[in-house]
Order: sequence, then structure tokens, then C-alpha cells
Amino acid sequence: MNGPVSSAGRSRSRQRREVVGAGARRSTLGVLVARAAVGPPRRLVTQRALHALLRTVIAAALAVPFAMAWGVGHARIEDYLGPHRARFAADYNGEIKVDLGPIGNAYLPSPVEPIGLTITVGGVGQTSESLASFFSESTLAAYAGLYEEPNEVISGVVERLEVDALKRSLRAEAVLLILFASWLLRRQLWAPWLVGHISRRRVAGVYVAITAVILGSILAPRPVQGVRIPVDVAYGTRFAKLSVDSLLLSDLLDRGIQGIRLLSQRQQSAVQSYIDDATASLATQFSRLPQAAHSETMIMGFSDLHCNQAMTELITRLARVTSPRLVLSSGDDTVNGTAVERGCIRRESKINGNVPFVVATGNHDSDVTESQMRSDKMVVLDGAIIKADAVDILGDDDPEHNVPFSVDRTRDRPESEEQMAERLINIARSRHVDVILVHQPACSVVIMKTPDPPVRLVLWGHMHVQDGPMVVRHDDGSWTVGMQEGTAGGVRQPLFTSFSTPFSPPLIRADVYFYFRDDATGLITGVQPVHFLPNGRVVIDSRIATGDLAALPEETRAKLGAGSRSPPAESLSETPASAAPR
Repeated sequence: MNGPVSSAGRSRSRQRREVVGAGARRSTLGVLVARAAVGPPRRLVTQRALHALLRTVIAAALAVPFAMAWGVGHARIEDYLGPHRARFAADYNGEIKVDLGPIGNAYLPSPVEPIGLTITVGGVGQTSESLASFFSESTLAAYAGLYEEPNEVISGVVERLEVDALKRSLRAEAVLLILFASWLLRRQLWAPWLVGHISRRRVAGVYVAITAVILGSILAPRPVQGVRIPVDVAYGTRFAKLSVDSLLLSDLLDRGIQGIRLLSQRQQSAVQSYIDDATASLATQFSRLPQAAHSETMIMGFSDLHCNQAMTELITRLARVTSPRLVLSSGDDTVNGTAVERGCIRRESKINGNVPFVVATGNHDSDVTESQMRSDKMVVLDGAIIKADAVDILGDDDPEHNVPFSVDRTRDRPESEEQMAERLINIARSRHVDVILVHQPACSVVIMKTPDPPVRLVLWGHMHVQDGPMVVRHDDGSWTVGMQEGTAGGVRQPLFTSFSTPFSPPLIRADVYFYFRDDATGLITGVQPVHFLPNGRVVIDSRIATGDLAALPEETRAKLGAGSRSPPAESLSETPASAAPR
């Protein structure tokens, strides 16, 4: 009998404990809910948030010197120096070191000491043949840009290094802020014995010590390592303080600098002579220069300038005396799309004065080229409609680009020229477009053969020869004008690996075009080419009529006039690119 009673008692006792436990749980839960509902005072929450923000800002500021020192000292890019692939690495050696492999190293003082730069040039001196040809005339011509515009060459590289240094600095800053967060949560994350040994005073002392060590190691003068042989022939030139650590390299540079100096003098003399002759020829033809009527907008267009120094100067002068409302380039503005071509982009960006300059980059340009253009306020098309001086322009960069100093090409995105054309046509059919700007005829042919092309003007280049103007008549009496523009740089086709073209007069006829757009209808009513011949003579063609506004049906004129009154600028300033892969 005792067994059953005892068992029943234990059961009732267990039930009472469960009820009590449940009540306790309900009581604890109720307390938490009540506290959560009430919460801390809003003022206290604000104070805590501001305190946390202030600590984060202070930590970020204290971490900046370390992050910047790391980012600058570890910046790395790859580009080209002359025709050779090179690796540029920033450091704190206080000098510019050019590593030429087996034939030795060349040194120049850094203009931003203690920050230095190590340039490792690939493919130099690896075979007797390459060593013998390193300072041949063709190679010297490729290095003419470095001799002529060392500051521009270096600035192009420095811009890319600055971007890489910023990225590395931001990553280092993020790591340091994570360490700071770990410090704030040390009691939860670290072992108790470690928390007890690390105080704020000790952390501050370590910070000061590390800062002193880093700054000292950066600013401390470094003794010259190894042999330094001055290059005597460099005295009186832009590289007066050049030294090397190899007798072989010293002899080669003596020969090379003399060759570049003579080549540069010859090129610059020829360029200046050509500019003078062409300017004099233009001066006798002011009355024939392109001029827009009162009801027209005049657009200047060109293609394939390829950094030609003489033609860049002449096109700039031509733009000043004709005052176009808009400047359009169909690409191949550079020779190889390398960072060291910075100077040519900077000169080209001054062509337009204060009017918009819009570019569809070509296969000889690159992402580096586009970045340089944007930094100089040029508008680079990327598959979106942009509005420039009331003209809606659509275009994109070339899907492929040339490997620098090579005729080989690679694709930037999985899209053919024909597919790009279809994409642009689809955009133009859904929105108002005045001009489609591309580089290659493989793209433009598709656009021009489309029934009733949904655009008034199509421009392209690439072939270095003029073809057109071509006029496609529409059923409503309106028309589309297409023009394959010749080379504005007077560059022979195909363009091989040479830097001589930018620093020489045009080798063939150089072409610039003026397009006349009727303000009421947006139609292109005429084209007027201007040709710069290799002998310095300028030929200004008569205006070529592309359409007769008087023969335009009234209903078409009314429709086009209504279409030319665009929606507000913000709705047309940019149309997102289609979903084509890029």
C-alpha cells in the first residue's frame, strides 16, 4: 500500500513543480516583453548611438595613416612602357627604378620623395637579337612619347596607381576597423587573462610606437645601394640625373638617348612645319569655312585621330574658328589605349572648348582610355542615350579591342558588332534618338540596312577612308544620313605597332566633317568635309546636300517638329543600357 501512495505523491509533487516552473517561465517572459515594450528612453538610445558613431569616427581617423601607408606602399598596376609590357610598383625607396632585366637597372630621383616607383620592364635583353634591337629606330620611335612628354606619361601611370592605392587603403581601413570592433567587444570575445593584460594605456602606447616606427622607416634617408654610373649624354635633357648600375646599359643609353633626341628634333620640326603650312592654307579660305545657318545646329565629327599631335592642334584651331555646337568622335582616339598616352587625351579634350564632346571608343582604345577621357570631361558612350546641346545621342564602345602593340584583338564582352547594332536599334525604336555613334562598319551596316532606321544620323570610322554621305529615304519623306569618316590623324591602315604616328605629320589625308542639323525637324540637311593633305594643303569641300526640306510633306514636318520638342531634360539625359552582356 505504501508503494502506490508514494508513487501518487511523487506524481502530484512533480505536477506542482511543473506548474510552478511554467508560471516562472511565464513570469520571466512577461518581464522581458514588458521591458521590451517600454525600452530605454529615446534620449538614452540617441546618446548611445552618437557615442558609438563618435568612437567609430575616431577609430577610422586613427587608422587612416596606417591604411594610407599600406595602400601607397603596395600599389601595383601593369601597363606598357614604350612597346614593352611593364609592371609598376610603388614603394618608399625615394627614387624611380627601371628594371631592365639582364642588362641592368636605371635610376632617377623621385619627384615625390620618399614615395618611389619600381618599373619592371618585360622582354628586354633576353636574347642577343632583342638586345641588339632594343635601341633600333623603330624601338626609339616607340619611346618618343616618354622623351617628349615624360610628365604626361608618368601622370597616366600615377592616376592608375592612385586608384589602386585607394582600393588597397580602403581594404586596410576595413581590416583595422574590424580590429577596433574586436577591441570594443574584447570582454565577450577574448580570454579573461588577455583582457586583464591589455589596457587602454598600453594600447595607446603601442599605437604611438607603431606610428613612430612606420613614419621613421618611410622618412629615414636610404643609402645608395650598389654602383651608380651617371649617364653623361643625359645632361641638359629631361633626364639629367639619370644613372645606371651597368656599363652595358650605360653604353646602350648613351646611344639610345642620342637617337631619341635626334628623332624627336626631326619629328617636332616636321610637326611644327606642317601645322604652320596647314594654318596658312586655312587662312586663305576663311570664306569657305563651314558655317551654320540661323535655323541650324552645326556638329563637328571625326574618327581615328590616333593621338596625332599635329592634327589635334589643327582640329582645335578649326573648332575655334567654326564654333560647332557639338563635337563627336567615332573612336580610336589613341594608338594602344595605354596609361602612358595620357597626354594625347589631355590635348584632345581641349578641342571642343566649352561645348560637349561625345565619344564612342574604338578597338584601339581601352577602359584606361575611357577613364582618362571622363576625367577630362569628355562624355563616353556606354549604351545609354545622352542629351548634348538638345541632341539625343546613342552609342557604345567597341566590343573588341587590340592588344597593345599588336594587330591581335580580344573581346571585352560576349557581343558581336551585329548584336550591338540590334541592341542599339531596339533602344532607338523605343526612344527618340538623333545620332547613333559607333566605331566599326560591321555595326553601322546593320543599322543603315534596317528598314526606316530610327535615327537621323549614323557615324562610324575604323577603315581610315571616307565613304559617304549615304542617305536612306523613309516612306514619310524624311531621311537618315550615314557617314563612314576617314582618319582624322592621317594614319595609314592597318595601324601597326608604332608610336611615330602621334609625333609626325599626317601620312595620308586627314579628314574632319561638319554636319548641319535643321533645328525644326532634327534632319541632317548637309555635310561639309575638310581635308588636310600630307603636303600641308587644306581642301574645304563644298557643302553636300543630303535632303530638301522644301520637299518634306507637311504632315511629316509637323510630326518631326513635335518629336523635336523633347520631354524634360532629366527624362532624356540618360536611358539605361539594355540587358546585353558587357
